[in-house]
Amino acid sequence: MWPCGSCGPWCAACGSRRWHAAPLFGFWLASSLAAYNNASQWLALLVGLLLFPIVPVGWEAFASWRRSKKPGKPPILTRLDRLVLRTLVINAVFLAGMLGFARGTALRAVAMRGDWMFDGFEGGAADTLRGWLLGLADRLESHQRDNHFGTSDKAPEPTPVPPAPTPQPETAPPPGSSTWPMDDAASPFVAQMPPDAQASIETVGAYLRDHFPDPRQRVKAIHDYVVLRLSYDEATLQRLLANPSADEPSQQAEEVFARQTAVCEGYARLMVAIGKAADVEIAYVTGSIRDARRRVADGDEATVKAALEGYGHAWNAVKLDGKWELVDATWDDPTGGPPTLRSTYLFTPPELFLYNHLPDDPNWQLVPYPITPGDFVRQPMMDPAAGRFAIGLLDPTRAQVSVDGEITITVDNPQHAKLMGRARVDGSEGEGTECNVVSLDRRSKIACKLGHGEYEIQLFAAPASAGGSLEVYTLDYIGSVLANSR
Repeated sequence: MWPCGSCGPWCAACGSRRWHAAPLFGFWLASSLAAYNNASQWLALLVGLLLFPIVPVGWEAFASWRRSKKPGKPPILTRLDRLVLRTLVINAVFLAGMLGFARGTALRAVAMRGDWMFDGFEGGAADTLRGWLLGLADRLESHQRDNHFGTSDKAPEPTPVPPAPTPQPETAPPPGSSTWPMDDAASPFVAQMPPDAQASIETVGAYLRDHFPDPRQRVKAIHDYVVLRLSYDEATLQRLLANPSADEPSQQAEEVFARQTAVCEGYARLMVAIGKAADVEIAYVTGSIRDARRRVADGDEATVKAALEGYGHAWNAVKLDGKWELVDATWDDPTGGPPTLRSTYLFTPPELFLYNHLPDDPNWQLVPYPITPGDFVRQPMMDPAAGRFAIGLLDPTRAQVSVDGEITITVDNPQHAKLMGRARVDGSEGEGTECNVVSLDRRSKIACKLGHGEYEIQLFAAPASAGGSLEVYTLDYIGSVLANSR
């Protein structure tokens, strides 16, 4: 950063000291992008230094050499003025290009890897500076939320809570609750609902209200009916992923009910409409999700890292006994298979729901201490299904980590669930290489040998009582970790 007194005659035209911070922000963004894309600390530093001083000094040296070949009028600006101006031009072009054409990736890079220079350093000044940088990244990230699916219904006011406790090392997240998960199977009253009861949203709501006097069971019946009636509109999703402003069929409840196909917005709006007809208060919630299982196109490859950046989504909250609970019927509807049901996203504990759902309104997180968008993209990409086995990830504590040829993942495993880990190059096809799992008491470690490159380590679990050969298709997916291996 340069003081205005050293900027020469053009300084006043720059208008603001914010221009002087451009090289610092350019260095931070460029080096964070390099770290995000598997660069070492030294390479990330070199990429940052390209914006200043390497390229500006090289440009000035080349220009000076050309002027020496053609003597003429002396330059108006001093050498320092020219160097400063060239630095600002290079950084301005870089920043405008990244924030104009790859804003999401740029902001996720600083949110996830903006503290790359402190890799391997803990405590004291390192933690203070890391917190300051990531706090700045969080503020930048919060300004780029743009949800295609509209705005949420009004969220409840947060309940006053005491100051957050100091985080304790190696503390697993809560395993779940006594009311979650519910039985996956649908009631016969839902699975075999007579056609005349399905004549309209109002008749469905009345039928469910009459057959399910218990409000919690009634909400499960609404959830199950929506999943069984609708099929997911994958073609519309792909159009929206490619172009968020693309045209789509109406996602309003009446049209979705008649068409029997929808994307997440349609599922959530139909939940609200049937809930109203069945005398249950259901709210519409929008936000962002991360889904490692939905491999997002990134250039010519489908990568999990692209899914880390998240995309818009809609789900619901339901009020029972004066308390709001979370529901996502879309994610309990398996695509590409028979009309089976799941209940992973029905009354999911909020701490687990936050693994992959971040509402636009922090009050809809329904937790005492809401997380920031930066916290969301940095946290490991776990799945609430891990809570079915009371599994908590202890290490690593970030979604993307840098390692030297090997990674060890440590989980809290109090129910002694059977675990499997598979490592594969991100963007590649196939199952990958199975990792070594060692369990001792309630801790389990998954150790994976890696080559050079970006790897996804997928984690799977089965009950301790599961017998026979543990193949991936017999296990529940519980999360992924991305490793930059050098």
